[in-house]
Amino acid sequence: MSFQSRNSAIPQNLYATVAAPRPSLRGRAVLAVTVWRERVELRRRLAEMDERSLRELGISPAAAAYESGKPFWRRLGCLR
Repeated sequence: MSFQSRNSAIPQNLYATVAAPRPSLRGRAVLAVTVWRERVELRRRLAEMDERSLRELGISPAAAAYESGKPFWRRLGCLR
């Protein structure tokens, strides 16, 4: 049995994916603002947490202070 005959049973478009339509400019802007607001809220709550709560979550106080000081447009880093 040749290589081609073994693979002929596999549909050729098995791995083909249909590209999702790209969101509109407005949709991307709404998504960006939503992500930024979530980051602001997360960083505000992170800054308000006491050292004991941070330790229970496995987050060092230094990592929490560093992360809470970042601007909203920067991604979240590893907190552990």
